[in-house]
Amino acid sequence: MSTTRSTRGNPSMGDILRSMAVIALIVLAIYGIGKLFTTSPGDQTRAVDYVQTVEQARPSAGFALLAPAALPAGWKATSARFDPAAWHLGVLTDDKDYIGLEQVTLSVDRAVTRFADGSTAGGTADIAGSTWTVRNGPRGRLTLVRHEGELTTLINATAPRAVVESYVASLSTS
Repeated sequence: MSTTRSTRGNPSMGDILRSMAVIALIVLAIYGIGKLFTTSPGDQTRAVDYVQTVEQARPSAGFALLAPAALPAGWKATSARFDPAAWHLGVLTDDKDYIGLEQVTLSVDRAVTRFADGSTAGGTADIAGSTWTVRNGPRGRLTLVRHEGELTTLINATAPRAVVESYVASLSTS
């Protein structure tokens, strides 16, 4: 095989390989410069001070508002909302699983429709002396439901059941 240019204007194999090497070096240089001047976004989830929200909400709540005294290391609260008929606390575990606590003055059926639509009954669980109805939702979501008087408490989670039950056991009204 000849490494000289063909008389018909077609490049030789050596010309093609040299051109591809130059293009590859240019692409690698652009990639390297891009990596040098860009930063990884990291964890964009903003933490909220749920303790302050709980302290402000408890005196005006018409029900026993539940919250953990503290979150385990690596966990963070991502949302906390209160109105006279509802309390919400959303947290992310250190494994980035979600656990949401809802306390609402709705019937169980309405609360399940609103917060756990598509879930199906899956038995009961006794956690810290309270009986919870277990529901299994789409995409592995776990829901725990308890109803007392006018108040329905619902836990929605993507975390493993043992983690969720430990979290529920940590909830208190003080």
